[in-house]
Amino acid sequence: MLRVSLTGPESTGKSTLAAQLAAHYGTSFAPEYAREYLARSGPHYTAEDLEEIARGQLMAEAAAAAAGHRVVFCDSDLLVIKIWFEHSFGTCPEWIMQCIDEQQYDLVLLMGVDLPWVPDPLREHPHLRQQFYDLYRRELSERMSNFAEIVGSGERRFEQACFLVDELLRPTTSQSIFAENFLPYRPMHYTLTTPACHATFSAHGAELTSLRTPDNGLEYIWAADPAVWARHAPVLFPLVGRLPDDAYSYAGRAYKLPQHGFARDQEFAVLHQSPAELVFQLHHDETTRAVFPFAFELTITYTLREAQLTVRWDVRNPATDQPLLFSIGAHPAVRCPLLPGEAFEDYYFEFDHPVTLERHLLKGGLLTGQTAPVLNEERELPLSYSLFSDDALVFKHYDFNRLVLRSRKSERFVRFQFDGFPYLGLWTKGPGAGFVCVEPWYGVASPDGRPGELSEKEGILTLEPGQVFTAAYTIEVG
Repeated sequence: MLRVSLTGPESTGKSTLAAQLAAHYGTSFAPEYAREYLARSGPHYTAEDLEEIARGQLMAEAAAAAAGHRVVFCDSDLLVIKIWFEHSFGTCPEWIMQCIDEQQYDLVLLMGVDLPWVPDPLREHPHLRQQFYDLYRRELSERMSNFAEIVGSGERRFEQACFLVDELLRPTTSQSIFAENFLPYRPMHYTLTTPACHATFSAHGAELTSLRTPDNGLEYIWAADPAVWARHAPVLFPLVGRLPDDAYSYAGRAYKLPQHGFARDQEFAVLHQSPAELVFQLHHDETTRAVFPFAFELTITYTLREAQLTVRWDVRNPATDQPLLFSIGAHPAVRCPLLPGEAFEDYYFEFDHPVTLERHLLKGGLLTGQTAPVLNEERELPLSYSLFSDDALVFKHYDFNRLVLRSRKSERFVRFQFDGFPYLGLWTKGPGAGFVCVEPWYGVASPDGRPGELSEKEGILTLEPGQVFTAAYTIEVG
């Protein structure tokens, strides 16, 4: 009996898809026992309740396997209980950890968070789904589980899942492919390699996830620790920064769009891969149209030359009768400090020439209209967590296109080049966060106030039908 688990955060369609798959393949599925248990006992629970839920989940899976045919589906699994336990009570019982280690699924379907949140009295965390999703993905990767990420509309999710299950069930000329615990599905992570550097990317968000020098194994990109900040280097599109109330209007209609847009949480297609170049692409669909009423084609090209990574964006307006209004920006997070024995305060940004800078202040992610001086004809900006106590440093009208992150205790550096970008952000999460972000932007956060018309927002770019916008920046390590 093959076992397929559907796992992931709340309100991601696990129960619906599990029932659909069981009906399609003429078999059984184990329902999520937590829902049955909490429906009886109420939404408040203790650690002992979660242990009872874990036991009930195991019993439900055993019962489904006994009634199944060829393959059985599990709506949720003990990994859900583990992450739930650790979030709520700081730890997870050893017996549950042991069961997870011993319990192998032939395939795990990790459900994406791109479906709208559906309120339910038994659901708790509408704003933490991405954080939990990243936790699931990291756990499955570290356990070397055979998993695939399921995204898109309900119909698309069903099609993706059926393709994967069909591959799992399909015999080869000599034996079933599952006899070797092998599933030939498209990989979700991609690597570019030179003798000087290895770069790894995820199709989820077309995000750079690792930049490492192989001679010493030094990692330069932040590990996306969900306890601090659960991203590596997200692409900001079609919005940079926050809108008042996360809302805007266009052509007389009101829309909601989260901070930094939606591209960072979308699944990109891979158009091309070679040892030195990787090309991702994202198109509009009905989901994006609901929050962003424009046709678009976003192509992201990564090129690795020695230890320098070039990131190029091409945004095309495929419409024939409507302009495309958008912003786009980068948000790469570099580990800081890079080496043991160093501190965040040992690092500084170095400029090519003396610069005078004033920051545009933020409150709640929105510009206040006030500014504050940062540098006066100086070539170095020393880092400290207090520098970021009032959120990111936002610069406009600056006169440099390159800066270098350096340490006073080692020769390691990260060099950023960003010609032509009108805005720049520098940011870290707060005291103790082990990273700093360098963020060149075509776009900027809105001022505090009421939601406004998108066409009047500062930094918004306009593409007429058929036009293409191109921009690029580079990251070099050494």
